[in-house]
Amino acid sequence: MNESLRGATRSTSFTAVRLFLNLRLASRVTICVTLWEPLTPPVALLTLLASCLYDVLVFRALRRHGIPVPVRLALDVADVAVWSALAGDPIDAPALLAAPLAYELALAHGWTALAVPLTSGAVANVALAVAGWSYSPAPLLWPAGGVAGGVFIGRYLRGRLRQRLRVAAAERQAARSRAELAGRHSVAMGADTVVDLLTRTWPLLAGPGRQVASPLSAWRQRLAEETADHAEYLAVALLRWEQRHNLASPDLSRDVEFRPTDESGSLLLSPAQTAALHDALVRLAPTGSLTVTADEPRPLGRRQELRIGSRKVVLPEDARPNTPPFDAGPIAIALGAVGSLSHSWRDMDGVPLPACAALTVTGLLVALWAHRRVLARGTAAHARVLAAGLCFGAVDALVSTSLMRTMAAGGLTRMPFLHAMLFAVPLTVMYWRDLGLGRRIAAVASVASILCVCVWLLPVPLHWADLAGLVWPLAFTIGASAVRDLLDLDTSGVDHELTAEHAAAVREGYLSGRADVLRLVEQVTDEAAHRLSADRDSLDPRFLPEIERRLSQVRDRVSALRHQPDP
Repeated sequence: MNESLRGATRSTSFTAVRLFLNLRLASRVTICVTLWEPLTPPVALLTLLASCLYDVLVFRALRRHGIPVPVRLALDVADVAVWSALAGDPIDAPALLAAPLAYELALAHGWTALAVPLTSGAVANVALAVAGWSYSPAPLLWPAGGVAGGVFIGRYLRGRLRQRLRVAAAERQAARSRAELAGRHSVAMGADTVVDLLTRTWPLLAGPGRQVASPLSAWRQRLAEETADHAEYLAVALLRWEQRHNLASPDLSRDVEFRPTDESGSLLLSPAQTAALHDALVRLAPTGSLTVTADEPRPLGRRQELRIGSRKVVLPEDARPNTPPFDAGPIAIALGAVGSLSHSWRDMDGVPLPACAALTVTGLLVALWAHRRVLARGTAAHARVLAAGLCFGAVDALVSTSLMRTMAAGGLTRMPFLHAMLFAVPLTVMYWRDLGLGRRIAAVASVASILCVCVWLLPVPLHWADLAGLVWPLAFTIGASAVRDLLDLDTSGVDHELTAEHAAAVREGYLSGRADVLRLVEQVTDEAAHRLSADRDSLDPRFLPEIERRLSQVRDRVSALRHQPDP
């Protein structure tokens, strides 16, 4: 899977470059608005335009050729130091200028990227001291956050790739098994097949001391008794059990025919679940024609609940499920919950700590619930997870806005409700492609309602300069879009190769199934010809022409089947 790994590498580079531009531009706007009065408006505006142009040029260089890491580190650290010395307090926005590099290095090299925040923190604090400002942890903490984010996203992507490959392997096994059955049935099943013709011919060769039953009858029984030691589609697992059950007795009243629905038939079962299904069917002893449905199909290896006729069958979760879910939604809610504690900081919103702690606990509980929903339902849980995330965002926004005591910081009016936008809006963007039209409209209406109500609740009026605070939700939203694009790019990077392998497995299974039956038919035909030659004198002479005609017909049919083009 080298191509898959290269695709994952391309996707991580893609998200790193996208993050660089939107986070840097958001920082530039915040810095220049903070320094609007100290620098005078014309100077601040020119500084903003020049710094944004610089970021765009660096962005283009990163996309085209790349910049050596030592050069980028020197440029970013100098950037942070200069703007920190100019701003003085607060310096959160200047400190974030080094976060994209920290994030990108963490994606590729893990925790060794901590060299970025350590260097940034040291140099920036020297610059603060020279300029006469007090020391600040921000140049260390914000790039360190970038490192943590890069490590998490890197592990997420590698885990997601492993998950995709595991599921693809299970799907290939199941598809090959189904194709193999189809290949066997193309020769052995149907009206007057070569197997039927040879089976009817065998009793005519029953001379003294010879068995009457055809070897093909025993083969059919062995085929029905085969058990799967790999993942199976539900429809194939049911068909295997159905054939074994129906061939076990000549009593037609005990026969069964399973009719899985289209969606349920393609449900993927692990080997342990396939065995559990067969054991459950033995206990139920079903008869007649039965419809089979799956209640809320879950990912491979998770608990599955089936409805077979009027009876419920539960397939337990594997001891170690093969496909642990990877979903950014619960993580986004959890990070938002932890971030709710920042409302209590004096330089932020000054919300009483007990209220912030209650918000954090509530958000973590919502994140835990969301994680369990994703664990059970996969992507089908996205709508409910988004609804829960928006509800928590509304509670956080209303509580923090109602209890805020710090009205302004860094020359801007504090807007506590923007914290909810930092996770609620990105969560909406990440899940957007999984939602129907009605749910999309409801999500947008919910976000708009939160903003309108909280703006009305603010104890002080907003000024035009306060709109600069919106760059952060916008930056995070663009970042979330980049993450979703990243996941799609990561998927498309491996899908082509996996699709080719899947098609090859299906073709191999079908041809293998056909070849197995044709080889057996040829062996039994040769055995019948040998018996005809050895026992010719003891056989009824009236049967001899018919036996020879049938054996010749079998050979002709087998030859024709072997020369058929591949399906």
